Amino acid sequence: MSSEDSINDIRRILIALDASPASQAALELAVDLAIRYQAELIGIYVEDINLLRSAEIPFTKEVGFYSASSRQIDVSHIERELRAHARRVEQLLASIAQRANLRWSFRSTRGLIPGELMSAAADTDLIILGKTGWSGGNQIGSTAREVAVRAPIQSLILLHKVRPGSPIMVVYDGSPASQNALTAARRISSPESTLTILILAETKGEAEQLQAEVEARFKEDEINLDFRWVTNIQGDRISQLALISGCDVVVLPTKSRRFETENLVAMLDDADCAVLLVR
Repeated sequence: MSSEDSINDIRRILIALDASPASQAALELAVDLAIRYQAELIGIYVEDINLLRSAEIPFTKEVGFYSASSRQIDVSHIERELRAHARRVEQLLASIAQRANLRWSFRSTRGLIPGELMSAAADTDLIILGKTGWSGGNQIGSTAREVAVRAPIQSLILLHKVRPGSPIMVVYDGSPASQNALTAARRISSPESTLTILILAETKGEAEQLQAEVEARFKEDEINLDFRWVTNIQGDRISQLALISGCDVVVLPTKSRRFETENLVAMLDDADCAVLLVR
């Protein structure tokens, strides 16, 4: 399935669940998209095998946040806590999906979290996950970083709840990858949305030509377009422009020749908005 095909035909959405605030925001967005496309929601909870292995080390201690007292970690206690987390997120998914009359499924597994997500993503069209997990802060967590770089399908990574009909920014340089990103942005836009096109061009003439291409593609659509021109694609600059434009979602063409992995990671580290990565 090509990138453009998968954007135009979203049938199965994988949602990574861990009961963290970012994960709950991801679930809400997954439900919104599933309603729009009448897609099936597939929830997955991964028991982190590294956490359990660490707990088995004899000198590993748990330190109380308030008391600062330490105690030996009980592996069976951690396993019970993980199962309890899995039950809570499954109940949450079931409640929301049933209210929205959506098809859904859920599974809990144990292993390395990025690897388990990659395996589950193979039969889906879009994976949605929180940016930070339980680590908190704003920097991208290790799981989201791995998914961003390695996932074989479109990935939507977010930190906060995304408002329906919120403004969207898409990076466009005329490449096939950015054309797929443009298609993806159009698909998730609402008529009331403003779509900001961030054009990457070396010269004014090239920028004008790319803008004309975009305007031609949207000629029949009732979407508000706002164009911005830049000559380079530094990740932190994209984040700043998204913030200035009030955009809640940025759509990036990850296979564009101008968009290197380090820029992708920098963008995700710096972003306060949701980021849709189009392959």
